[in-house]
This record gives sequence, structure tokens and C-alpha cells, in this order.
Amino acid sequence: MLRPPGLALFLSVFIAGCAGAPPPAPPLMSPLSEAKYFGYSERTVGPDQIEVTYLAPARRVALDRAKRAADIARARELAEDIALWRAAQVAMTRKARAFRVLNRRSDANLELRERIEGYPHYPFFLHRHPRDRRSRFSHYGFYRGYPYDPFLSIGRDARVQVQATVTIALLKRKGPRTIDPSATAARLRAKYPGALGAPKK
Repeated sequence: MLRPPGLALFLSVFIAGCAGAPPPAPPLMSPLSEAKYFGYSERTVGPDQIEVTYLAPARRVALDRAKRAADIARARELAEDIALWRAAQVAMTRKARAFRVLNRRSDANLELRERIEGYPHYPFFLHRHPRDRRSRFSHYGFYRGYPYDPFLSIGRDARVQVQATVTIALLKRKGPRTIDPSATAARLRAKYPGALGAPKK
């Protein structure tokens, strides 16, 4: 049976589009060396002492200060939890029955950005930055005297990226104020389902 030529063309374009699709994003619990823009790393800092650092993915936060503070607090909690989770994994890998947190810290890097939004009404070379009032030329080098385009506006967004670091001491036995690595890993696995990614076949 002959197929209409349009169907064959559609299928070839669809297959080509699928082949060029970007790969899925790495899971949250990924080494920084693999995920590049986020992930964990660790280093030995003393006898049975490990420092684990987790750089969380950058995420958008609210422009309103009160809401933004809540968003940053959630981003900080995620980074600290994943760092502790990785510390528990390291402890289990090294056969430690428990560990103690010696130090922890987290730093939030907030970035506020502006961008031009809208559809240009005048030719591109006539545009000037809507906020330009200080000089003869705009931020883009266009002469200030040309008409202002009401179809363009300034858009704003805010992004934050948190880095959390935890230093632990590996212990051979449990005791007061120690942390159970297997219980910690199980608790955080339940709190962040999917953080480990799809199971490998």
C-alpha cells in the first residue's frame, strides 16, 4: 500500500526532531564534575574527617522581598539536606556506623537581572533603552533623540544559587549526638523522591 508523500515527510521531520532533543537534566544527587552547574563534591580534611559541598541548581525566586526570603530559605534547606545526604552516603561507603557534624554553613548567591521585553514597534536601529535618561546615547548606543517605543518594557527576575558545606567525623560506633548514616539517607530519600534519578537498568 502506498503512503501519501506528506506522511513520509512528517515522519522524517518528527524523527529528526526527536533525535535532536536535548538530553534530560541530571538528577539532584549528581557529582559536580558530571552535572557541571550543580552537584556534590567531597574531600578529606583530616583523619576520618570529610568535607562535603553541594552546589544546588540555580532557581528563580520572587521579586517581593518577603516572598523572596521564603524562597531562599527553601533553596538553602534543599542544599543543606543534599549535602548531609551525601555525607551519609560517604559514611556508609567507608563502613562508618555513625558520624558527627563538626561544622556546617551555606551561602546564597542572589542575582537580580533586567531584560527588555515586548515586540518592537519602531525599526530596531531606532530603539533606545526605556530607562535611558542620563546621556545622549542609550545603553545600546542609539541616539537618544529617537522616539521611545511603548511596546518595549523592562522585565525583571531574580535567581538564587545556594552552596552548602558540611564537615563530618566518621565514627566506628554510635553514641550521644551522633547521626545514623543509613537512617539519614532513608529519611532524605523519602523527602526528595527522584533526587537519585531513574534506577539504572
